[in-house]
Amino acid sequence: MKIKQGAFYLFPKSPIDDEVAFVRELQELLVLAVPGRGFGLPGYFRVSYCVDDRTIEGSLDGFRKMAQKYGLS
Repeated sequence: MKIKQGAFYLFPKSPIDDEVAFVRELQELLVLAVPGRGFGLPGYFRVSYCVDDRTIEGSLDGFRKMAQKYGLS
């Protein structure tokens, strides 16, 4: 049986106007994201969820910290 691989992405809206700056902050917290402007979506950022569950779980603390910082929690 041949297994096909795929990719799954989310494009959430950045809580600040400069999604590049927001992505840099995420990266400092070890959360990998990509600015949306590279995909024609300025003001948004891309995250992938086609990774191991433990990778996603490992990013939750960084997302929580950013949500708290920007009053989203």
